[in-house]
Amino acid sequence: MYTKWLPTLVFGLSLGILGCGSSPSDPSNSGGSGGSATGGLSPVGTAGKATGGNASGGSPSAGAATGGAASAGMAAGGVATTGGSAGSGGVSTGGSAGGGGVSTGGSAGSGGSGGGSSGGVVMSKGCGVMDGKMKLTTGGMSVAKGPATSTRLSIMSGNSNREYIIDIPANYDPTHPYRLIFSWHQAYGSDTGNAIGQYPAFDGPNFDAEHYAYFGLRREAEAANQSAIFVAPGGIGNLPWDYTRDVVLFDALLAAVTTNLCIDESRVFTTGFSFGAMMSYALSITRQTKLRGAVTMAAANYALPGEPADSHSGTVAYFGITGMSDGTCKWVNDDASKQGGKYCVLAHAADNGCTTPANIPTAMNGSKNHVCYDFEGCKPGYPVKVCTFDGAHTPSAIADGMSGGDDGLKAFVPPLAWKFISQL
Repeated sequence: MYTKWLPTLVFGLSLGILGCGSSPSDPSNSGGSGGSATGGLSPVGTAGKATGGNASGGSPSAGAATGGAASAGMAAGGVATTGGSAGSGGVSTGGSAGGGGVSTGGSAGSGGSGGGSSGGVVMSKGCGVMDGKMKLTTGGMSVAKGPATSTRLSIMSGNSNREYIIDIPANYDPTHPYRLIFSWHQAYGSDTGNAIGQYPAFDGPNFDAEHYAYFGLRREAEAANQSAIFVAPGGIGNLPWDYTRDVVLFDALLAAVTTNLCIDESRVFTTGFSFGAMMSYALSITRQTKLRGAVTMAAANYALPGEPADSHSGTVAYFGITGMSDGTCKWVNDDASKQGGKYCVLAHAADNGCTTPANIPTAMNGSKNHVCYDFEGCKPGYPVKVCTFDGAHTPSAIADGMSGGDDGLKAFVPPLAWKFISQL
């Protein structure tokens, strides 16, 4: 699959499609240097060291906006965690759609307090290690323009020195098991751009650390008083992810974080946009025993070097988002070979025992809206959800049913993504 489709993808990248934004040399889209707390714009990271916050390519969503759809059903009951309160697991507010329902319009509901769970907490080795945070972050550097809680670090992976950024809550409690969320950047992007909330939607508002760090999930977690730990791996080159190489990086990072920090190992998640969504999808079908859930924005099941087949070794809760006019990571790329975002969703629906409808409801072109569908009959605690929207290749379409364009604060995805994660 990779051999067949990569030339097309590379051609698209040469036109600046997949990276989404202006050219790599455009200083308006350059992030601050990841290795310095002060000053400066830096270019796209070079191979092996993503030092810049630059992300390029593509145009913002063409009329991508939707009325806020409600979340996928109820969270399972909350489980008490050491150092924290039991999750309520209640249904979030907002116009919700029940299992198998379609939701459009309205405002996205909040994630609720505490979040639910389908199982007990699995405490990592780092729980109770009082100096674990210090051990992990010693020698790290702050991230210019990033959250004060984010630190740039390096790790040996596959005989290479790789960089990553970790965000640890300011009030980190080594006895409280936190959710861990991996956040994978797009082509022509960087870990710095991910941490500082940079998405190259030209002059779109609110693309900063406060509003859009880690694709807006950090903001949502803090607002719900459910602080999480985020890891943004740094890719290599403009086509940043190679499964064979970078699954080793995922394993190394997961081991380092869980050894030093208090993580609920039953609540490890992955998210990403475009090439980062491809990496998240690949992990979701091969690291089922490590991941609780995945949220992918513009995923595709083709063109990722070393792309694996589904191991069918377990179930992972899955939420896929695709723009119906996305020409890079299409909703349907090829029905005959089952390629495209639709088939990423269907793969998880099959793995999770969900009932597959004859037709998945999708957003209409020109509607400036999104449509979400929650699959019925899924294994309890392992929901599958899909949202399509009227727009192109972007993770940050506005969701008011009237406006187009992108906004780090008004994007419809972050509230829904956090609600999906927080129910688990």
